[in-house]
Amino acid sequence: MDPEAILAAIEHQRDSETEPQAEQERASYLGFYLGDEVYGLPLDQLREVAHVNHLRRVPGAPAGVAGLVNLRGEILCALDVRAILGLPAPTAPTEAPFIVALRGFADPLGLIVDEIADIYLVASSDIEATPATWPAERAACFIGTARVPAGLMGLLDLARVTQV
Repeated sequence: MDPEAILAAIEHQRDSETEPQAEQERASYLGFYLGDEVYGLPLDQLREVAHVNHLRRVPGAPAGVAGLVNLRGEILCALDVRAILGLPAPTAPTEAPFIVALRGFADPLGLIVDEIADIYLVASSDIEATPATWPAERAACFIGTARVPAGLMGLLDLARVTQV
C-alpha cells in the first residue's frame, strides 16, 4: 500500500469521526509487518507514513529508540518496535523501511516498520485477548488481537509502546 493511499485513509478516518455512535463500534487500523508478523495501529492516531530516507543513531539512547528521522523538516524520534516488543533483529536488513508518524503525543514520534500491509476495519466485538503463549512483557504492549486477511494482527497499545 502506498503512502498516498494511507494518507487518504487517515483523512477519511478523521472525517468519519463525527458519524453517529453506532458506526463507532468499528475502528480502522493500519496493518504493518515486522518480519512475517502483522501488527496494527489505530488509524486515528496516525499522521503520516513515509519511507525512512536516513536514520541518525543517537549515542546512549535506550534500546527502543532507533534514532532520529527528518520528515519534511520535522525531527521525529523513531522508535524501534522490534526492540520494544522483544523481537529478534531481522536476518537481512529491510531495504526501505517505513516510518509511521504518530499524532497526539507531546513530542514528535514515529514507529519504524518493515512494510505496510493494508488498512483493516475491525469491530470491537472481534478483538480478542493476546495469545497465552506470548511473554507477559510483550502482551502488555497490546490491547488485543484481531483476525484479518493477512493473519492474526496484534493491536498495539500506543500508550505502552511509546513509554521507552
